[in-house]
Amino acid sequence: MYLSNGRNLTVAPQAFAETSPIFQQAYFVPKTGIPLEKRFATYAAIYVAQPNVFAAVRKISTLAARLGTSVWDIPTDNTSNSGNLEAGKTLNMTSPYARLMANPCPTLPPNDFWLWLFSTIEIYGEAYLLKLRGSDGYIDYLLPMHPTQTQIERAPTGELLYRFMGQPNELIPEADVVPFKQYNPNNTMRGLSMLEPLRETLMNDDGARRAQMAFWRSGMRPSMVLSTDKKLGKLGRDRLKTAAQASHGGADNAGGTLVLEDALKATMMQLNAEEMQYIESRKLNREEVCTAVDLPPTALQIMDNATYTNIVEQLRSIYRDCMTWRLVGVESTLDFYVGGEFNGYQKMKFNTAEVMRGDLEVRAQAAALLVDHGIAKPAEVRPWFDLGDAGAVADQLYANAAIQPLGKPAIAERLTIAGQVAGVTLPDQLPTIVPPAGAGASTPPPQLPGGVTPPHPAQGNISVPALPVGRSSTSVSSSTSVSSSSRTAPSSNMAGRKSLSVDAQRYVRNIGGAIGRGDKSLRVVVKSLIDRNPNDVEYIAEAAAHILEIEQRKAS
Repeated sequence: MYLSNGRNLTVAPQAFAETSPIFQQAYFVPKTGIPLEKRFATYAAIYVAQPNVFAAVRKISTLAARLGTSVWDIPTDNTSNSGNLEAGKTLNMTSPYARLMANPCPTLPPNDFWLWLFSTIEIYGEAYLLKLRGSDGYIDYLLPMHPTQTQIERAPTGELLYRFMGQPNELIPEADVVPFKQYNPNNTMRGLSMLEPLRETLMNDDGARRAQMAFWRSGMRPSMVLSTDKKLGKLGRDRLKTAAQASHGGADNAGGTLVLEDALKATMMQLNAEEMQYIESRKLNREEVCTAVDLPPTALQIMDNATYTNIVEQLRSIYRDCMTWRLVGVESTLDFYVGGEFNGYQKMKFNTAEVMRGDLEVRAQAAALLVDHGIAKPAEVRPWFDLGDAGAVADQLYANAAIQPLGKPAIAERLTIAGQVAGVTLPDQLPTIVPPAGAGASTPPPQLPGGVTPPHPAQGNISVPALPVGRSSTSVSSSTSVSSSSRTAPSSNMAGRKSLSVDAQRYVRNIGGAIGRGDKSLRVVVKSLIDRNPNDVEYIAEAAAHILEIEQRKAS
């Protein structure tokens, strides 16, 4: 191996990241536990015996295992999103990588597999997966490989070989192993357990628990002193001690009646200030565990500092602040060592959207905001409320048509529907798109059929904003009416009032129902219908003109 300037690299490249580099071929063995006050305890034994460690590891692993995974296709040639490649990502549920992440292990169900992976990483600081390949050479499954039974051999060239102690004579190549390792300041070959910074905390907690157990076993802590003015020999003291222990020693004899003889006196002794620190010490140990594993105390149901104003935010921060970096680390490792072997640029993600949602009221507001601004489809937010499929109409993006780019000329246009003007019944006028006037100019009035120019808008002449240019597929101009669609257009001669088309009759009912509720004007209703149905402008105009004529006849 050579450096960029041609010099030979005489040590493995991993050695440059070690505090005490090993320059020759060597094995890196796992660290399995830490010494306590009078005994050595393995990481597994600490997890089983220490309730604070057990609760923290279980909380982290179960929070991660419940999420589920998704695989996304990332377009590598996407140039329309300002370099944001993930803007055009699509969900992939059929690729080999997606199927592998949905069921990664042949011996464990998916929930148990992720539970094992995250628990092992937290306890040991590392975990390893063995790639099981099919006849085509692609990865079919991932098999958990316990770190305490895994040794790593590093050659001077930097090549890594793994040895599983169940098969000590077989070396596994680096390409067949997926390593998960927490940061270790000493080397990059083995991870660092989160229990290592808790050495003194675990030692203190272990000593306090053993002292408490000894107190209950002995039951003769000097909370009471028996004294007498008489001189007792050895036999007398032993007889008194044995009688007191038999009658009042141990937890089962607590609260019994004390009977004294031979002028004995009983004196009570209270806990001193130093002994009272026992409870506070236990609380400190509990909080130090939470600090080391990066969990808020409320995650472990420690409500000492929880209030009504902060409890919701603290629980939400578990995923947002405490779980995010763990999930990203596992995602990155799997994409690098596993996803890179499959075709295409794909990324695995844990599904955190479900757990980040608020209560019903908050979700409803967020869903409406996302849909109104064209960020989410109605079909995408309906599952938030356990609602079913609403059809193809819900599987598209909607947005408010009134929004315009800043600094651009006004492009809002007016849709004019002519009915009665100055008491004269004019022929029906289909919607005409009138472009805005230039700076300092007045807006020309709309032209009606036959070249009739209506006077200043009066009753019966309603102007409503229309769609911005480009929203409708209908061809428009400043001097011509809207082009007809493929369906039969309504009659342009309203003299004698021919019967309405079927489509116009439907819009008459829609407009009449909206106006009848009294909360919207004809202008607002017509604009809303055109926004939603840009290809039916003719029929909406026919329906609006029909309603105008009816209202004007009633008024006359």
